[in-house]
Amino acid sequence: MRLASLVKPLLRVNIKSRTHVVQNYATSASEVEEIAFDTKDYVDFKKQLRQQNIYNKDGHTCLQLECRLCECNNKNTNKRETQPAKTNAAIQLRSVLHGPLAYINKRTGAFLCPSCDVKASLSQALAAYETQKYLAITKEQYTSRFPNLISVTPEACEVLGLRGLKESQLNGIGAHLEPEQQLLVFPLHNAANKVVGEKVLNLNNRSEQTYQGSISSGLLIHGAQNKNKAVLVSNLQDFIVLATQPLETHCIICLPYALQLLPQESLPALERFKELVFWLHCDSSSWDAARSLAQKMDEKRCLLIRPTETEPAPHLALRKRLNLRHILAKATPVRHKSITTFNALRNEILSELQNIEKVNGVKWKRFPVLNKLLKGHRKGELTILTGPTGCGKTTFASEYSLDLALQGVSTLWGSFEIRNTRLAATLLRQFVGYPLDDKLHEFDHWAKEFERMPLYFMTFHGQQPLKPVLEAIQHAQYVHDISHVIIDNLQFMMGVSSFRGDKFWEQDSIIAAFRDFATKHNVHVTLVMHPRKERIEDELTTSSVFGTAKATQEADNVLIIQDKRLTSVRGKKYLQIAKNRYSGDLGIMPLDFDKEALSYASSAHRLRSQKAVPK
Repeated sequence: MRLASLVKPLLRVNIKSRTHVVQNYATSASEVEEIAFDTKDYVDFKKQLRQQNIYNKDGHTCLQLECRLCECNNKNTNKRETQPAKTNAAIQLRSVLHGPLAYINKRTGAFLCPSCDVKASLSQALAAYETQKYLAITKEQYTSRFPNLISVTPEACEVLGLRGLKESQLNGIGAHLEPEQQLLVFPLHNAANKVVGEKVLNLNNRSEQTYQGSISSGLLIHGAQNKNKAVLVSNLQDFIVLATQPLETHCIICLPYALQLLPQESLPALERFKELVFWLHCDSSSWDAARSLAQKMDEKRCLLIRPTETEPAPHLALRKRLNLRHILAKATPVRHKSITTFNALRNEILSELQNIEKVNGVKWKRFPVLNKLLKGHRKGELTILTGPTGCGKTTFASEYSLDLALQGVSTLWGSFEIRNTRLAATLLRQFVGYPLDDKLHEFDHWAKEFERMPLYFMTFHGQQPLKPVLEAIQHAQYVHDISHVIIDNLQFMMGVSSFRGDKFWEQDSIIAAFRDFATKHNVHVTLVMHPRKERIEDELTTSSVFGTAKATQEADNVLIIQDKRLTSVRGKKYLQIAKNRYSGDLGIMPLDFDKEALSYASSAHRLRSQKAVPK
């Protein structure tokens, strides 16, 4: 295994879940083309469908159409009818479909057929439809990892501790028991109702794991096919509670990977629902995740039960004997109009006050001083990191991001200044705590552990225009649910656009674009920037950041690495928090560099952070 294998291109990644077991999710080289998807390809494809009289229907997230790219549709080739006169869209769709239903993701252009496991880029699908040739596919039949499943026993119901639960109810919602390991196993189905995986609840410690194949991704859905409303929960306990309640109007859906990831392959199974209600844990982090997922699912149809103590998660509501139907009736739209009132924000404010620690954000384990000053790492913010040339900005930023990734913060690196191989080597060394040059026999072990982390890398290097970089980031946020983006270095995005005007105006435009992205997509963006040339003996300030004042005005946090070792015998290097919009606390954090580990954290804090590595 080579170190280069750790540097994963943005769209060909082994996604390893932090708390779940997930197999290789990048399916083909065709995904590389998805990032270049534009509306012209989409329009051309719909034109081709009209020419071939193939009925199609625009859904919430996907275009639905008949799949003609697989051999299982061959027997219907000579039986296809022409498009009927316009009637009800749903009746039309049923009347003209002779093969399996396929989906085209309207954001990425990915062509998906859940029935025959075809996955292709939009350009590949367009070429196949034009030539009327089938795509070569590899059939994948999911095989259960638990061959000795039995019906749920009364003892298993007692272990769950849910009031009034009977084994017949669990068996009725598709649960099976693995008696030796004491596991409750639920099948995951895709949009074609094929079993593509399993979601497992360990009755001993309440931990959950998800097992799926390499191509498909499914959901755990309970309810009749004719229902067009659904409640989304993030764990199996909540799913069991709601699925065993008489909620006649809603299906119950358990997300495959909680709130950490929603693969685009899962979206077709949600197309039939006109209303999706998020009912999650009583904390603001779950709320933030729900709002991010709502953007992927079409937020116009999404509602949210605000996380307060009077409207807790379903299993807690059952324990407190609260009326579940009344709580469900209080769901409010995720999407607000341009103007709102205090009454509309009231529950949001209450939720923040009740969960102030979680509102503060993810805590660093290697840098406790940052927790004291910044309170935590929060989504939707813009951070600027600056410092003199050679002071270690990239080295600090890599450890700063590594600390967060160890705690499940999905991170995308855009390193234009150094190559991904070198960046990954730095991250690996900081992760291990010592160089592996003379311990190559340990490489495979550490590389395997390192790959578990939600780290992704853009393959850009050198100067890059803003448009393709933003397209890559938006794609990663949509497909991989990225919550932290690092751009190193912002100056590498200047001077390559079509605009040949003032460089400060160009920089302001780039910063405004990242500010807008962070706010709209609820993603934390960290920009590494060079300062202006200052006298070596002067300390850097917020005014020292290159460009106009817009950079520091737009930023929520400004971090400055001050290096006084070259100007004073007793000079030190330290990180200065020069701006903190959230709490207003300013201060410094000493930076003592450990060359062996390439780390600014103490050995005790490094060891503590490594305990967070998912197993």
